[in-house]
Amino acid sequence: MGSERSRDWHSRQAEGHGLRMVIGELARAAAAPGWARLVVRRAQVGAHALTTVTRDDHEIAAQGMDEPFQRLRELSYQAGGGTWFICELEFSSGGRGYTGRVDSSAPPFEDVPPVAALAELTAFPREDPPGWLLAALPTAVPFGLPTTYGDHYDRWRHRPGNHRPLPIAGELAYLPATTMTARDFGESREPGGHLVYLTEQADDLEHGHLMLSCHREAYWVGRHDLRGAREGVRSVTLNGAVLRLELTPGAADALETETVFEVRLDLPPKTIGQLRSALADLFRSAVRAPELIGF
Repeated sequence: MGSERSRDWHSRQAEGHGLRMVIGELARAAAAPGWARLVVRRAQVGAHALTTVTRDDHEIAAQGMDEPFQRLRELSYQAGGGTWFICELEFSSGGRGYTGRVDSSAPPFEDVPPVAALAELTAFPREDPPGWLLAALPTAVPFGLPTTYGDHYDRWRHRPGNHRPLPIAGELAYLPATTMTARDFGESREPGGHLVYLTEQADDLEHGHLMLSCHREAYWVGRHDLRGAREGVRSVTLNGAVLRLELTPGAADALETETVFEVRLDLPPKTIGQLRSALADLFRSAVRAPELIGF
């Protein structure tokens, strides 16, 4: 499961989202071309688990999902509340987003093996186990093991999202950004480096912004809230008052956008001309520069 995105996970929320994206990639890889809808359902108690993947309502085989789902259960654990037993994720062919749900109370199987029930309450102790889980136990409720799932994130609670638990019940949804409106443009230069930024509010990087930077031969693209990717831009198109970035799937996921992201330029024509010149200069030294269209 060695995803490149794992290097950028800075919170439970970020890693949980990254794991769902990994699961989506595995489902896409298993599906024949031409699909419209993929649904992945994971049911698990202890080590007893079943993953079902359907392509347009027809079940298909998929590999490699055990590890990301197990890690997702661990990260989702809430002291006293346990973790989910059912996780469903739905992906559509038209974008990088997903919807779904998790359930921490309904029985995931008609029959739960006693050893699975015992392992579940040992690894994920909860104060009020559902009746079906208690009924499956071969013995009295076990003493739970000390739990430290994702505890390293707690050392950085000042970072955005670190204190929020992952959901164990309810709906899931990820809707990648597709557009922003830029009302201000700026740039800075230093030896070996060049930064260009567009912001939704004038002189305000705290709100929505898009930044592109190049240092020597490599470039980066970033959005607000620490979202960013090294390279991964296939093309940059400037057409009138619209700047369009075509991104690789990995870069889009890191930026939490679709693979096509548009910036509507609420800027004077002269400023748009300055932006055109600045971007052309920025990418001039990049070894793997994107294709520039309209420059």
